[in-house]
Amino acid sequence: MRSTWRQEARLSVARGPAMANGMTAPMIEIETLDAGDALAREMALLQSVSAAPDERHLWVWQSPRALVAPRKLAAAQGFSEAAARMAAAGWPVHLRATGGDVTPQGPGIVNITHVYSIDRTRAFSIEAAYDRLCTPIETALGPGAARGWMPGAFCDGAHNVQFNGKKFAGTAMRFRPATGDRSRMAVMAHALMLFAPPSQAAIDALNAFLGALGASRRIERSAHIGLPDDAAAFLKRLRSAFGDPTKG
Repeated sequence: MRSTWRQEARLSVARGPAMANGMTAPMIEIETLDAGDALAREMALLQSVSAAPDERHLWVWQSPRALVAPRKLAAAQGFSEAAARMAAAGWPVHLRATGGDVTPQGPGIVNITHVYSIDRTRAFSIEAAYDRLCTPIETALGPGAARGWMPGAFCDGAHNVQFNGKKFAGTAMRFRPATGDRSRMAVMAHALMLFAPPSQAAIDALNAFLGALGASRRIERSAHIGLPDDAAAFLKRLRSAFGDPTKG
């Protein structure tokens, strides 16, 4: 498989410390861009892998503050009015192609998007796809990492990555048959990671938006946790856990 770390404006790759073989390992750098542009790029990468299934992309990004909702939520009564009020309050609402619930973006939140293809001729396992996304994050976190539901967390689900019993990352998937090879399927896997616990402003924005749509659930800041150590150390472990991007 031909794997790529996209450069252009997509991802810059710095050179890390020397390894035992004299080579230097690429270190992940975080790109900052508007959430709407990031969501569009995710779908463009999925389309690219669909057309060329030998590609693989691993991209790390963050955005200014915003709310991101599944596209199906746009059909909810009062959505347009609620989204306009949130935008006026400094929380623009963007729609994504994956499912789930409303999530925040902003300071302290870092996203990783992994796009690749799998063999469609074998039995498909959604659990295996989530393992491929979640296990590297759990490995990078170390002891205390787990997976499962977290009451009070935003976009709660069975594939949350937890740390010490609180939500650290939320995950989502999108699949598409590969047009370049009908025996393969393109996968876009996305994890939202809390490098710092969500701000109270983000929690308030989530609850205001959900409340305006008639939702009874409440998001609690105490259900979430940030990184156990500094970001550079975590990103170094994360790159190692995802494996060498130049190999399939």
